[in-house]
Amino acid sequence: MTVEIRRATIKDIKEILPVWGQLAGFHSDLDPAFTPSPQWPREYGAYLRTLINHDDAIAVVAREQLDVVGYAVGRITTLPSFFEHRYRGYIHDVFVKPEHRRRGIGRQLVDEILRWLEQRSVTLVELTVAANNDAIPFWERLGFRVYMHQMKMDLTSQ
Repeated sequence: MTVEIRRATIKDIKEILPVWGQLAGFHSDLDPAFTPSPQWPREYGAYLRTLINHDDAIAVVAREQLDVVGYAVGRITTLPSFFEHRYRGYIHDVFVKPEHRRRGIGRQLVDEILRWLEQRSVTLVELTVAANNDAIPFWERLGFRVYMHQMKMDLTSQ
């Protein structure tokens, strides 16, 4: 089957939400810090509507026939002027439904975001991935490398 990769529109949000729900469930199994709120469908839908209408963000979908089988989000962040490389790409929420994996769809989604970032003269792209996420080799195959460790501390367990 042929998969179409394209920029998401407002009309895609309804179909993206259950895919994000799968991603959120996967992440909350990795760490309870990722547990979505009970209002997540409404809140994430509003978040996507905002992203889709911004010049500094892109959401892309992978469609197979009538189904959204994956999606990804990219953004451009701006650092303070005391940094030489102020404009950085940030990739997040990359997800392909499990039954559609290992067919290059995730790579195509990321490639679409990277092309979009390059067209905007972004030269450095970052992302975060949970330390226990089995997708780390995927990111390494795409050329991403660890350069910083993100840490957390739960103050309620002190």
